[in-house]
Amino acid sequence: MPGLDLSAGNDNAATQRAGASQAQVRGDAVRKPRPRLELEPGCFDEEHDTIFPEVTTCACCGGALAVIDEETRRVVERIPARFLVHVTHRPKMACPRCKQGGVKTAVAEDPPSTGPGTVGSSLAVDIAVMHYADHLPFHRLAGILEREGLHIDRSTLSRVGARVSDTLRPVVEAMQQELLSSDAVLGIDGTGVKILAKGKCQRRTLYVLHGLGHVVFRALMADNADHVLDGMADFRGVVTADAAKVHVGSKSEQMGLLVALCGSHGRRKFFDARETDRALADHALAFYQKVAAAERRWKDLDDEARLRERERELVPIFEDFRRWLLEHRGDLVERSPMQKAFDYALRHWKGLTHFLRDGRVPWTNNESERLLRHVVVGRKAWTFRGTFEGADKGCVLWSLMMSCRRLGLDPRRYLLDTLEALRTTPHRELLSLSPRAYAERKRAIAAAA
Repeated sequence: MPGLDLSAGNDNAATQRAGASQAQVRGDAVRKPRPRLELEPGCFDEEHDTIFPEVTTCACCGGALAVIDEETRRVVERIPARFLVHVTHRPKMACPRCKQGGVKTAVAEDPPSTGPGTVGSSLAVDIAVMHYADHLPFHRLAGILEREGLHIDRSTLSRVGARVSDTLRPVVEAMQQELLSSDAVLGIDGTGVKILAKGKCQRRTLYVLHGLGHVVFRALMADNADHVLDGMADFRGVVTADAAKVHVGSKSEQMGLLVALCGSHGRRKFFDARETDRALADHALAFYQKVAAAERRWKDLDDEARLRERERELVPIFEDFRRWLLEHRGDLVERSPMQKAFDYALRHWKGLTHFLRDGRVPWTNNESERLLRHVVVGRKAWTFRGTFEGADKGCVLWSLMMSCRRLGLDPRRYLLDTLEALRTTPHRELLSLSPRAYAERKRAIAAAA
């Protein structure tokens, strides 16, 4: 059967060599190139065809030709999805003679972990993953399933996603409880989301919390401190965030929160002001470039070793940078972008330099913004969530999807195994079903093999 030849050619090899040389010039680690097409073992059947020449006799002597070697070509084809309809029969039985023993039937089996209905666990998980991890709106998802032979309306898809979310909510709540009652480093950030309402859409807020191997999204009715910092009264660790009032205002001071501010936000102020004074902006940006390069070198160190390197190398250049800020602050134009950049750095100096005193703390909060990007990209695809309750249910699945992504887990396999394990796991052990615990079990099994 004819097919596309997806093997890498000379041009591709040349491109890879050029990319590798450029990476070496930049000083980055050269990554192993990914294969252009690769199948996981056990995920395919193999079919072999042997095609002989039309003439298999020698043109000179007429003898039979012998096989001396062969040419092979591998082509990957895709077979559209097939669905399994599982029908359970429970015969009603009675004695045909005396008819006095009553009717006997087998005990009804438990419904799927996602609730009653005709949608089984594997199909429900696929719907959840395709919508909440792959950014497929329900109308596109319905179209894909219809091409594969399953006609399912969007309202049913929405209900299935809600059932999966409700079933897994206790696991995410256990993850959130561990985060908010810990003494770890907790990254937080938020973004807006639209909720469909009569007249015009309402704007609500989604916040992400991450740390200890967990990622937890929360839907908030408002983005004020009472809502954002709700539940953090027992938190004893360090919060990494930007310098918004909701994070560094009176509420967090009353709660005694220790807030480490994001260095990228400080750098961004100077970058935005570079057109007003190129010389000052270049000096500040060169300083932040040194910090970023140093942090990249130390990313694989343990917390204590990283702290020692920061104290040795970064503390002196931060002291020089602060002296430079104070020296040039008086020469700036009032209310100019450059003055605002200087004032931001000086006003929030303690929070911006907290990472120099704690090796656990990252120097930026970029990881929070990368996690929120998943929702932001989906926001463009979905436009809005239909209700606030829908956004809240979505947060459960976003939490698990992004936790799996950070841990390198297949979200489909994790959800299937976790839905099955929920049947027998007591409430006090729900944390053992988190993606972090699941990844630890996988590593232990792989190490023992």
